[in-house]
Amino acid sequence: MMLSSFNKTNYGFTLIELLVAMTMGLLVLAAILQILDSQNRANVVQQEVAYAQQNVRAAVHLMAREIRSAGYDPENSGLTSIPAAAATSIQVRADLDADGSTAGTGEDVTYSEVTDANGTYLARNGTAIVYDVVPNSLQFTYYQGGTTTSFVPASQADRDAIRVVAVQLQVHTEDEHRDHTSGYDLYPSSAGTCRVRTLATRARIRNMGFKDLE
Repeated sequence: MMLSSFNKTNYGFTLIELLVAMTMGLLVLAAILQILDSQNRANVVQQEVAYAQQNVRAAVHLMAREIRSAGYDPENSGLTSIPAAAATSIQVRADLDADGSTAGTGEDVTYSEVTDANGTYLARNGTAIVYDVVPNSLQFTYYQGGTTTSFVPASQADRDAIRVVAVQLQVHTEDEHRDHTSGYDLYPSSAGTCRVRTLATRARIRNMGFKDLE
């Protein structure tokens, strides 16, 4: 029995061709993985930015709401509406349950910025309500009725004259994002590692005067 002759024209893949194909495949795979990683990191950043935005919005809304209620005194007990007012903290009182005192829950509230081993946070009566606050970003600005010029309420008489309080707060993302190295909304600005969200509003104190700012 005669074996068929070997056809020398039927070559397979050479080692070099296999290596080239494998290299091209690895390059394509690496590109796909890089795209997926970039998309994943972008999604993480978006989620953290959204979380920071929600936190700063909720905090500023709460502060503005309680500042607006300052001086609510249906029993005419003569309460002091704003016992303390500084650039970075404020204390407000309101007789919400109409019992003639401000000893009830939420009737005597102090907002301040606190920095300790846990970081910087917004505190309400000493209890943290929002973490990841940019240091020195909590700002209160005070206005009397009928003026757009801010003033420093140095005495209780000055604090009784407050009609509008401007509130500003900045919150940064929890994690650092090394891809972000420039821009105005980064913290710390020198390193550019965390995204920042800022919110500001004005709260008119309804129970201490009703004249609009001119």
